[in-house]
Amino acid sequence: MSDLIHRLDTFISSKKLIKTNDNLLVTVSGGMDSMFLLTYLFNKNYKLAVAHCNFGLRGNESDGDEALVKSFCKTNQIKFHTKRFETETYSKANGISIQMAARDLRYQWFNELCEADLAFGETKIVTAHHKTDNAETILLNMVRGTGLKGLEGISPIFENKIRPLLCLTRDEIETLVKELKITYREDSSNKSDKYHRNRLRLNVLPELKKINPEFENTFQANAEIVRQADGFINHFIETIKNEILERKKNLITIEISKLLKWPEPRFVLFSILSEFGFNAPTVDDIFESLNALSGKQFFSSTHRLVIDRTLLIIEPLHHSPFQSYGVTPETKSIETPYHYWKFELLTSNFKFPISSNEGCFDFEKLNFPLTVRPWQQGDKIKPLGMHGHKKVSDILIDKKVSIPHKEKVWVVISENEIIWVGGLVVSEDYKITSATKQVLQIVLESI
Repeated sequence: MSDLIHRLDTFISSKKLIKTNDNLLVTVSGGMDSMFLLTYLFNKNYKLAVAHCNFGLRGNESDGDEALVKSFCKTNQIKFHTKRFETETYSKANGISIQMAARDLRYQWFNELCEADLAFGETKIVTAHHKTDNAETILLNMVRGTGLKGLEGISPIFENKIRPLLCLTRDEIETLVKELKITYREDSSNKSDKYHRNRLRLNVLPELKKINPEFENTFQANAEIVRQADGFINHFIETIKNEILERKKNLITIEISKLLKWPEPRFVLFSILSEFGFNAPTVDDIFESLNALSGKQFFSSTHRLVIDRTLLIIEPLHHSPFQSYGVTPETKSIETPYHYWKFELLTSNFKFPISSNEGCFDFEKLNFPLTVRPWQQGDKIKPLGMHGHKKVSDILIDKKVSIPHKEKVWVVISENEIIWVGGLVVSEDYKITSATKQVLQIVLESI
């Protein structure tokens, strides 16, 4: 026993998991692993409190777990927090599994406890994950499909969470529990192979143990190698991003020719796009479509990617419809999605615009209020120097405006007539002439 405890002490020290003044919020289910963790930390005289989740999934059995943890805390004068959750209701409402629902609910509550309990101050959440849990997690990630990150398994420390027991296997914890005569509760659901993790635990791990009795240690060693390799690769991915990726406010572009110059460009692309929520199958589709016709689009839950000639263009998704904005002669400025508009009435010292982002119009020809809105299919304007009207959509094609930029094009309207396709085309009918006495100048700035 002393060797295992010494290993645990050394692991906590070497990984710098717990400092002298740390406050620990220990998550205790009442099972073997968490009761050992609680007993160990209490015997080491760490400053701690306990959080117990009652998910209400096993009736009286769940209540018995809570009673055990509460009794231990009362006997040893440890601050005890408990909460009952409507886990099944949350699971159905959010369309997720019971396990995921329980995970979401407990970590949300743990963080709330850390923030709310000011007496605790800076607090670390302590969980009882061990070396066998780590092997199960890596196996599950491999089966589900994962990048390198999923093969790293469980980290000893992540944000405000620490896992001191990652140096011990489940069998080693069981040995310590028997020797220390620690009371715990057996979760009957652990014997069911209804859940994926239990199926691995009951049917796969015993076979792996026959092949390699030290498989947990092997998995953990391999996970550490993967973690180091991932860090090394990410360093160079950042270098590649600096060369091929350009950020302009909310718009990100990747130059396709530069991407393809690097070894394993598909992997490079996945490493970049995963930041924007694109999964591996979608990235495969994108890579296979690099030579496709311009305009092909792909979506993650948060972003859209458009293949536009020589570029990949990535932008956040916008779910809310845009409204129109009214402009009176007194309006000095307005702010719309993507743009800031400035309006000025000029009567002297007028100079012709030198930038496409400036539009100048004969004030007396305008009918107020003007309307500023996104362009729509069917919109037409009589471009400067032309006698007939032209569709805005055709103008955007002629000027080779990319799809993401097309959706950021707005127009200014006077009495149902478009006077300006912002930043692109001024109307012939509203241009300034030698007879113009007053000029409305509109300056368009991107935000």
